[in-house]
Amino acid sequence: MMKLLALGSLCLFLRLDLTEAQFPRVCCTVEGILSKQCCPALGPNPANVCGILSGRGNCSAIRVDNKPWGGPYRLRNVDDRERWPTKFFNQTCRCSGNFGGFDCGQCKFGWTGPNCEQKRVPVVRKNIHSLTPVELQEFLNVLDLAKNTIHPEYVIATQHWLGLLGSSGNEPQFSNISIYDFFVWQHYYSVRDTLLGPGRPFRGIDFSHKGPAFITWHRYHLLSLERELQRLTGNENFAVPYWNFATGQTECDVCTDSLLGGRNPDDPSLISNQSRFANWAVVCNSLDDYNRLVTLCNGTNEGVIRRGMAASRDMSLPTMDDVRSCLNLRDFDSPPYFTNSTFSFRNALEGYDKPDGELDESVNNLHNLVHSFLNGTSALPHSAANDPIFLVLHAFTDAIFNEWMKRSLPPNSSFPDEMAPIGHNRDFNMVPFFPPITNEEIYVTSEQLGYTYSLAIEDTDNDGAVFLLGSTVSGVCLGLLLLLLILALLMHQRRKGGYEPLINAELSHKRYTEEA
Repeated sequence: MMKLLALGSLCLFLRLDLTEAQFPRVCCTVEGILSKQCCPALGPNPANVCGILSGRGNCSAIRVDNKPWGGPYRLRNVDDRERWPTKFFNQTCRCSGNFGGFDCGQCKFGWTGPNCEQKRVPVVRKNIHSLTPVELQEFLNVLDLAKNTIHPEYVIATQHWLGLLGSSGNEPQFSNISIYDFFVWQHYYSVRDTLLGPGRPFRGIDFSHKGPAFITWHRYHLLSLERELQRLTGNENFAVPYWNFATGQTECDVCTDSLLGGRNPDDPSLISNQSRFANWAVVCNSLDDYNRLVTLCNGTNEGVIRRGMAASRDMSLPTMDDVRSCLNLRDFDSPPYFTNSTFSFRNALEGYDKPDGELDESVNNLHNLVHSFLNGTSALPHSAANDPIFLVLHAFTDAIFNEWMKRSLPPNSSFPDEMAPIGHNRDFNMVPFFPPITNEEIYVTSEQLGYTYSLAIEDTDNDGAVFLLGSTVSGVCLGLLLLLLILALLMHQRRKGGYEPLINAELSHKRYTEEA
């Protein structure tokens, strides 16, 4: 733990080239905002803009998706997330080859080496229950460290884009935030309402749910945090574990003090005081207040994590049969690419369809069901990422998607390029990630992004298959033994000079699976 704290302290002073959002601190100056240019120099030479002197990249106009979107949001030029991120910056570093980062100073996900020419050996995301004691402590410790370490490179906007320079016009409205709370803020910003005026939000907008980008957005969100945690630990092989929530149980098996926090016996909606997560404050929880004041979450503390646990007494977690049904769906998504899409893998995994793809607006399934089951903070999209269960929940959701990708081998064209809700078209820059990255760039197998899963999802229940096979073999052996016994008795009868039936029985039309 002391090693992690020391590394965290160094992160405040040493440069880390990260690919994140919202914006790099170096660009959030009066000059940067007025010029709408975010093209920092790589290293001490101011002429080395975007690493151009070493061929890493150059300062270029940002490309945006101009194809029509569908869904409920029909407004234009009133939300700072439209044509992301051009309301803030219209020029940024465009990196060459496998270089990446806001200044082209690092490698894209899946690549490594001084010139980013080596394929990275994928890190392995394991089931949280199979982590060794050392691996588990490393995971829990680094979460705590990320919660308490100011992000070394990125800051968040605390005002609407029109008021980004403050009332005086020379006071940039940005704030520091911890690495983990930055992760929370990203999720909040992607789902927040459009601010039309005091108490006049437009709620029918969501850049990370209710459409095809649900899959790619959360994948990139988790991948970005995983890289941050690797840097904090100093362990490039560190991987976020997953929680296989498809247990069908009525209890949360990661909600224990040794894992992600048990219940407080004095108030079951709180986390036990024996868990480190009992002290975690939540951010970005007061959505109605932000709407009333026409402002944004500024990253200040707003209470503690709450878990209601199974809002309904008869509520249980999804099952592996639900997962298998979802994996059998052929199409990644289907029109209208929204919550009412049918036989859509994405919509079934997100939880608006039944696991087999049939639309049923009366139920939640898979991802949505787990959030509802946890209740409390996890049930609110704008603040759900405050609960550390969010990481392991979405890691398993991503694992299911990755399994589907490997089985289906879908072409890029299976991800809609138009008429999905705003933010969900294939070439839309995902909000609020910066530098810009499109949905299409993340619509690949996890191995191409530098990670994989220690997980095998069979088409049938292995235990059931083994039982069936064992029963079949045993039945055949027993039948052969009985047949040999009958033949022996018949031969014995014949040798005695006569034949008598062994058993006086009547034929029955009942199946052997039914009771006699």
